[in-house]
Amino acid sequence: MILRSERLAKEIRHAVAELLVHSAPEECKGAMLTVSNVELTKDLKEARIFVSVYPPDEALRKQCLNALVAIRGRIRLEIGNKVIMRYVPKIKLFIDDSLDNVEIINTLLRDI
Repeated sequence: MILRSERLAKEIRHAVAELLVHSAPEECKGAMLTVSNVELTKDLKEARIFVSVYPPDEALRKQCLNALVAIRGRIRLEIGNKVIMRYVPKIKLFIDDSLDNVEIINTLLRDI
């Protein structure tokens, strides 16, 4: 059985991903942005959105995170328009670095 918070997290992820596809910030041009995960608190009042940035350049990641934080209100508005909820959650944005870990593991496995 899928919990309500899991279903809403999936819908929020799709809404944010669609926004990033159609109108990504200018500072993120040349980078591929992916919404990798959304975590909601149990009371559904806060959403932690994890965005991965490719290519894995640290300066580009910080630049994209700052640009996404600047449009946080627009992201929240988009969630409110696309996802039917009584209360639109507050948003916290994070850079997901799990792709770096995958690359490190792949490099180690190739060296064996």
